[in-house]
Amino acid sequence: MQVLDKSALETLSQRLNEPKWLLEARLKALEAFHRLPYPSRKDEAWRYTDLSEAPLEAALEAPQGLKLSRDELPEAVKRRLEKTDAAAFLVFVGPDLVYAEVPEELKEKGLVFTSLAEALKTHPEKVEGALFQAVFTEDKFAAQNAAFFTHGAFLYVPAGLEVDRPLGVFKYLEGGVASAGRTLIVLEDNAKAAYIEEYLSEDLPPTLHLSATEMLLRPGSRLRHAHVETFGQGVWHFHRQRALLERDAGLNDLVANLGGRYARSEVASELLGPGAESEMLGLYFAHGDQQFDHYTLQHHVAHHTRSDLLYKGAVKDEARAVFSGLIRLEKGAQKTDAYQANRNLLLSPTARVDSIPQLEIGANDVRCTHGSTTAPVDEMQLFYLQSRGLPKALAQELLVKAHLGDVLSRIPLKALRAHLEAVIEEKVRF
Repeated sequence: MQVLDKSALETLSQRLNEPKWLLEARLKALEAFHRLPYPSRKDEAWRYTDLSEAPLEAALEAPQGLKLSRDELPEAVKRRLEKTDAAAFLVFVGPDLVYAEVPEELKEKGLVFTSLAEALKTHPEKVEGALFQAVFTEDKFAAQNAAFFTHGAFLYVPAGLEVDRPLGVFKYLEGGVASAGRTLIVLEDNAKAAYIEEYLSEDLPPTLHLSATEMLLRPGSRLRHAHVETFGQGVWHFHRQRALLERDAGLNDLVANLGGRYARSEVASELLGPGAESEMLGLYFAHGDQQFDHYTLQHHVAHHTRSDLLYKGAVKDEARAVFSGLIRLEKGAQKTDAYQANRNLLLSPTARVDSIPQLEIGANDVRCTHGSTTAPVDEMQLFYLQSRGLPKALAQELLVKAHLGDVLSRIPLKALRAHLEAVIEEKVRF
């Protein structure tokens, strides 16, 4: 057990050689961390979640300055790199940026893609005004991340630059210690990029992982973003993500939870300027005793904005999933189009899904719809496929793929889509 106090925080900040303003921000987050309690089932947003087995008091990892060649990377990472189509990528092992490939031609065009620690040294003016703007101390876990994050990735795309191929970050988690990292993405006016952050590990003893992603999308910018978690058994993953969309900005976002013991994703799109658009996709498949929780917010602040959310999942064995989605419209959010749908497939009688779609509408000239379904595999469909000679396991696999196909088909990144299809296929057969 590690004491998360002012002394530990100052030691971490000094070790990372951080500027004074960041230390002061960390100290504010530390105050919130100590003030806020850990959530419990008495809290409405956590009523379906038991954290009694979560390793909340684990010691945090410490940066070691580790560097690796591509051949020395963990095998799981090397396998992913063989199949990625990323134009540039970063690899973190624990808290260390151990390997990076970023073409010089992108750097020459003004793109900055590196670790947060490096960006604080080479481009401090780009980080200072953006870090903590979207995610800071919203709850106990967010405050812990803000105070004690040990590493992170930074992407800055200058005005007008369009990056054709995706940019990727691969975080490989090691066991024995807790991990806290951040992602900061800034797209200037009319910039365009795709960003994939993947989290993976082998099977581990109970391990805590905290992550936060901030996306600042300036007027007219367009971002395709994916957060993909395929951790091994034993990982407790807490992720908070928030995008701030200004006038005419667009976001295509995917959250995929497929691994670990427990994963919770809290994802928000703040549509702050007229013409802003957000597409929010979710994909999850839980088996064994896994639990995946998803809390989403489509927050329409400005008029003439649009959001579309589709989260689809399947659960089997003793697994459990939770979806709680809120569409919130402020008084000035006239002419809003907002859609929300959650669809779930039960593959065993002991699996369970709790789904709570919600609306808060403060404007009167809008179009909003929301809905949710949870159902077992259609026995007639299963019988039809078996009557055509397919074994039951294969027939069920085809039905799961068809169920999740709506989300997969809306992922515009082909290599990522193929990877997710392969992971899902393996889980169905497990």
